[in-house]
This record gives sequence, structure tokens and C-alpha cells, in this order.
Amino acid sequence: MKESKSNQIPSEKLWGGRFEEKASPIMERIGESISFDRKLYKEDLEGSRVHAKMLKSIGILDSQELDQILDGLKTIESEIESGKFTYTSELEDIHMHVEHRLTELKGDVGKKLHTARSRNDQVAQDVRLYIRNRIREILAIIEILREALLEQAKVNLDTIIPGYTHLQVAQPIRASHFLLAYFWMFTRDRNLFEFADSTNDELVLGSGAMAGVNYENDRDFLAKELGIPKISPNSMDAVSGRDHMLQFLFACTQTMLHASRFCEDLILYTSQEFGLVRLPDSLTTGSSIMPQKKNPDIAELIRGKAAKTIGNLNHLAVLLKGLPLTYNRDLQEDKISLFEASDTVLISLEGLAAMVKQMSFRPEKAERSLKDGFSTATDLADFLVGQKQVPFRTAHELVGKLVSECVKTNENLFTISESVRASISPHFTGEEYSRAISLELSADKKRSYGGTARDRQLEQMKLASESIDSKKRK
Repeated sequence: MKESKSNQIPSEKLWGGRFEEKASPIMERIGESISFDRKLYKEDLEGSRVHAKMLKSIGILDSQELDQILDGLKTIESEIESGKFTYTSELEDIHMHVEHRLTELKGDVGKKLHTARSRNDQVAQDVRLYIRNRIREILAIIEILREALLEQAKVNLDTIIPGYTHLQVAQPIRASHFLLAYFWMFTRDRNLFEFADSTNDELVLGSGAMAGVNYENDRDFLAKELGIPKISPNSMDAVSGRDHMLQFLFACTQTMLHASRFCEDLILYTSQEFGLVRLPDSLTTGSSIMPQKKNPDIAELIRGKAAKTIGNLNHLAVLLKGLPLTYNRDLQEDKISLFEASDTVLISLEGLAAMVKQMSFRPEKAERSLKDGFSTATDLADFLVGQKQVPFRTAHELVGKLVSECVKTNENLFTISESVRASISPHFTGEEYSRAISLELSADKKRSYGGTARDRQLEQMKLASESIDSKKRK
């Protein structure tokens, strides 16, 4: 931990009046949280400013004392942001660091700040403010990602690529359809973070340790000053509840699952075997031994980071299981998962947006995969059913025989000779056959709502644009 002369290590705990023995070294080491909860300093200072103003409004502080406290908190913020602030495990957490330094700077008036609050409701509010701030950042980068996906979809409206089931070539789709699939996934993630924000945005400050406080504190004032629309109705639930954190971590997890799936597609599509997508050199790495390599490391790292986020959610769920009301020190550990997950989501979405903006499709490789993968075999069977009145099971069998013959002779539906086709079915000849197996026509036959036909893609892009525009207007 960084040391400086800006503030001195205390000789006694702020809570030490009842104790006759000094805390043991292991108590200091296992009990400290300042190594990670220093991330809450902005939120802690924000809550403390508002709490001090509330104390003034109910007569605990006078105007001069309030000014001293606000000035001291401003100095502390400056010291922290300039790297001049001293952190020590003896002061345990960010709350005690702020209070100790305030008392150093302003004397006994600093000791008044903790009137009518507990570290239990203080940290609970700090965390809620932290989640609110991180959700705003996450929503902003999700919008950047959604815009990038939509722009790529517009550019690749007429790029035909394979769609896969079981990781086998299935049917031709427009690349825009693939991109918009992820657009709607990340739209659901945006909606889920907004829901998490609504469950999180509640005032719990003023609940005290667990039963309320012995002062007529003005919680309406606190809520208004902090811009919080709801006030917790039960002080026990307020200091011990972590549902809002679970909602946030679930939103992080779902987002990272979607990010990981997209990255898996990119990893496959940029490989030599697929070759459907290129990433720029700036977003890939080489090998220390194999000079030909171009590795999609950002995609692999995001895929790996998804595992950590799933673990963060699991960690909090197991941590909460079986805790009695109300506050228990176990809850100190909840912030580790929170900080890791929010940092992971932010950097992963940033990396994902960069790849989406700069990726490019390779239509020539896509066409080869589509043809060699017999991607229009279903269209050929549907042609027999719809235009030649062949029963579907018979059509399925005839096309299956044609594909089998292609495999035997190392041909595809486009290269196999007409005489071989005619020997299987007289309908496998002429212009009708060519139209039945056309890659582009195949995509445009999928005209059902939500399908990959060109007009449906334009329809989908309009919906996507409206979704983005609606957020910009808010």
C-alpha cells in the first residue's frame, strides 16, 4: 500500500473504546478491505457530503461545521486522486480512512460526521451508488457495440455466408442476419442492466446498523440529494439485502455469455478452415515461434473472462446462502465479485466493439463453404415439393441420393453433371434446377418475419435503428 506524509497511521481504532487489547496482526490482515474497497472512495465521499448536509438540516451540525466537513472531504478527494493519500490495513476500510483523515484535517468536527449512520448502511449505500455509476458506463459501451453491429449489418446486407447448426453448414444467410442476431442479444443485455438499475436505485442510508437510528434523520432529503427515487421501507432488509447485486452480476454474466459466444464465432470464422472473417493486425497477435500465425487473442481473452464473471455470480450466491439477518462480516467479501465483474464487462465490451468495427467478411470463402456444404439441399427438396408436387419424404430421399453421389465423386450441387442429376430425377435439370440451388435466392426465400430475406433484413435494420434512436432521445 502506498505511504505518504499526508496523513498519519492512527494509534487507536475508531471503534476501539470498548477494547483493552490491540488487534492481533492476523486480525488486521484478515479484517482489512481497503485493498479493494478503496474503489468506493468517490461514492463514499458523495454519500458523506449528503449525510453531512442532512445533519445540518436536522440541527446536528451548524453552518460553519458543515463548511469545514465539506472542505475536508474535498481535500481528501484531491489527495486520493493525486495519489498522495495514505492507505493502511489498520484503518480497515475506505469509510474509516475518510473519517480518520477528516478528523486529522478538521479536528473534533470530523468526529461528528458519523452521527446517525453506521458503516452497515454507509457501505450498503456506497455500493448502490457504485453499481449505478458502473451501469451507466456499461450501458454507454453497449450502445457503441449495438451501433457497430448495425453498421456492419448495413455494410454486409448482400454478403451471403453459411448459417450453421451443429457447427455444420446448414443454410445460406445474409451476414447482416448473423450480426443482427447479436444486436438483439446485446439489446436484451441492455434491458437487463436497466432492470438491475431499477432494483438497485434505492436509498438505504439512514437505516443505521440494522434497526434505524436514534435521530429524526431526513431520509427524503438524502434521497433527493442523491437523486434516488425510492427509500427502503425496512432497515433490516436495507443493510443486509444484496438482491440488487445479484441482479447486476446476473446482467454481467448474461452479457459475458453473449460476448463469449460472439468471440467463439469470430475465433472459428477467422481460422484457416473457415476463413469467413478477417480481423486487422492491430487486434491480433503473432507467435513467438511460428511466423505465419495471426491469433485472435482479444476474442480468446474475452471468452476466458466470461468464466470469471460466471464465477463472480456464483461466489455471491453462495456467500449469501444461509446468512442470518442482518449484517454479517461475510458481506465484506461481496465487493470483490462486484468490482471484478464490472471491470471485466467494461473492458470486454470495449474489445468486442473494436473487433466488430474492424472485422471484414470474405464472400469468396463463404461461397465455397456454402457450395461444398450443400447448403441449398433443403431448397432443392422444397422445389420438388412446391413445384413438382413430389411428396416431401420422396423429395428428401431424392436430394439425399444426389448429395451422396456428389460426395462420392468429389462434386457439389453446382458442379455435378446434368446427366448424373437426371439419372436420379428428371426434375434435376435445366434452369429450374439452377434457380432451386441458388445461394442468394435461397436466402431471399426465407421471407417469414425475422428471416434472412433481403426485405426482412431491411425491416430488421429499421427496428434496430429505432431501438438505438429511442435510447439517444432519453
